[in-house]
Amino acid sequence: MPPVKRIPYFHRITIMNEKLEALRRRIEHEDNLVNQRLSWLVASQAFMLTAFAISLNAPLNSLTPAYAAANRTMVLLLPYLSVACILILWLTLAGAIWSMKLLRGQAAAIALPNDIPVQSPPAIRSLGLAAPIGIPIVFLLLWLALIMAGNGGAHPVS
Repeated sequence: MPPVKRIPYFHRITIMNEKLEALRRRIEHEDNLVNQRLSWLVASQAFMLTAFAISLNAPLNSLTPAYAAANRTMVLLLPYLSVACILILWLTLAGAIWSMKLLRGQAAAIALPNDIPVQSPPAIRSLGLAAPIGIPIVFLLLWLALIMAGNGGAHPVS
């Protein structure tokens, strides 16, 4: 029978407890979801802004009555659809952030003094939330300003 290898002391203290490691992986998964959802938000808003700009710049003299009505509808609805996309994606971001908070609480409850921290300190995590919270606000304010401008008759199609 081969001799049992002893794990050196250094390696014993760096091995994270299994439950803590599982929680760390779940937090990492939620963090990846936040990144994906933020990418979806930016991509969807880029698409909506492009469609809105193209609709606004459609040549007025070449519009058939049916096309003019469709263009007017696009210009009126795109800001509202964009706001709806922002709100839906914001809810999913909030869900992931909330989930990470709960997982961090579970990790804190089982962490031992020698365990490696699962995440950064709260102040650093707060800075990391600037994009998932701030970018939707920027797009939301942009669309609300466009909605307000549109209600004032800013679109030239009649």
